[in-house]
Amino acid sequence: MMPFLKPTNPLSRSAAFRTSDIEKFKNSALTRFGATRADVSGPDAFEAHGTFIELADIAVLSAASNASVAVDYPEFDFVRLSIPLVGRGVTIIGREIIEINEHQSCVTSSGRATRVQCGENHEWINLRIKTTALKKKLTSILGDGPGKELQFRPVSNLGHPRTKSLCQLVGFFAQQLNSEAEELPPVVQQELEQAIVTTFLFATRHTLSDSLERNSGEGAPWQVRLVEDYIATHWNQAISIDDLVEITGINARAIFRAFRRSRGYSPMAFAKTVRLQHAKELLVTSAGHVTVSEISRQCGFSNLGHFAREYREAFGHVPSKSLGRSRLTPG
Repeated sequence: MMPFLKPTNPLSRSAAFRTSDIEKFKNSALTRFGATRADVSGPDAFEAHGTFIELADIAVLSAASNASVAVDYPEFDFVRLSIPLVGRGVTIIGREIIEINEHQSCVTSSGRATRVQCGENHEWINLRIKTTALKKKLTSILGDGPGKELQFRPVSNLGHPRTKSLCQLVGFFAQQLNSEAEELPPVVQQELEQAIVTTFLFATRHTLSDSLERNSGEGAPWQVRLVEDYIATHWNQAISIDDLVEITGINARAIFRAFRRSRGYSPMAFAKTVRLQHAKELLVTSAGHVTVSEISRQCGFSNLGHFAREYREAFGHVPSKSLGRSRLTPG
C-alpha cells in the first residue's frame, strides 16, 4: 500500500458504481469510464466499486475489486496516470507492457489505445489531464508552444520525491472534493487543478522535460512554485509548515533553503505579501459595509496594529486610506 494515499474508496461521495453484479460493473466501465471492453475473472462473490469526478482540465477516478479485471480503452485526448493503492497489475500500450505495483505507476500518453489488467483485491486511483491543459501550461512556463508532439515516458517511479509530491497532491485534492464540509469555492478548485497540472509536468518525463528543467533552473525550483500555488489558493486559511512538507515531499529545511536561494525570502513572507494584496483589493472594493478590522481578520492578521504597520510598509499609507477608494474613482 502506498504511504501517501489512503485506500478504501477516497472519492466515496462521488460513487459511479458499487455492485456485486458483473454485468453492471462492465456497463459502468463502458458508460462512465469510457472503456470499450471489460473482462472479469476470480471469486464467485464478486464485489467492485468505483468513483469518477470530472472537472475543467482534470478528472480523478478510483476503482477497486476483489476480482481480476481487464479493461480496454480507446485513444483519448488526455494523459492518464495510474496509481496503485492496493494490489498490482499491468498496462499494455501497443507492444509495451508496464508493470504497476508498489514501486511504479504508469503514464499513458494521449492518442494511445491501452489495455489495463488488475490483479485480484486491487484498488487504484487514476488521474486524467487534458492534453490541451498540459500544452497551455507548458506555453505559460516556457513562453512558447510545445512545437512537437507531447509524449510521456510510460514508467513513473513512485519512490521519486516528485512523484510522491504529485500523488500527495492528488490525494489531498481527492480528500477536499470528498469532504463533508462545504464544496470547494470555484477559484480554489481551479487553483488546485492548475497546481496538479504543473506538478504532473515536473514529476513525469516527457518530450519537453529538459526544457522545463532548464527553465526551472533559471528561476525557482518546482517545489517553490508548488508552495506558491498552494499559498495563493489558501491565502485566507491557516498555512502550516506541515502542509507545505506534505504537498512537496521534502522537509521544512529544504523548503526554506529553496525559497532563500530562488526568492530571497521565506514561504511565510510570501504568504504575508499575498494576504496584504488581497487585503488591499478588499479595502478598495468595499462598499462601506466592512471595517479595516474585519478585513484584517479576514486576511489572517490577528493583530490590527501589526496589520496597519505591515500595510503601510507595503503600500505607503495606512489601510483606512484604501477603504472604499473604488467608489471615489470616476467612471
